[in-house]
Amino acid sequence: MSEQVNHPSHYQKNGKECIDCMVELFGLKATCIFCLTNAYKYMYRAGNKDGNSFEQDMNKCKWYIEWAAKHIESTDNGLMCMLEKVSEMYEEIANET
Repeated sequence: MSEQVNHPSHYQKNGKECIDCMVELFGLKATCIFCLTNAYKYMYRAGNKDGNSFEQDMNKCKWYIEWAAKHIESTDNGLMCMLEKVSEMYEEIANET
């Protein structure tokens, strides 16, 4: 399962990962926003998409949260609030199982 969550081959092209290209094209802030909203999407659908288990969706969610947390500047209060909210939601859902 880890290859479907951490750096899957279908998100790599010409030796670069899609997320790195997104930072180059759209900037770090926009990519962090994408990661947090995408994390929410994985939580929302966790276990409800054919072929994706609850665990896999939650692992993908966690990956996006961790990526954003690593890259968000602590001076950006709006993104820090988004990160806190999504992280709290993740913890609540992950602890329910």
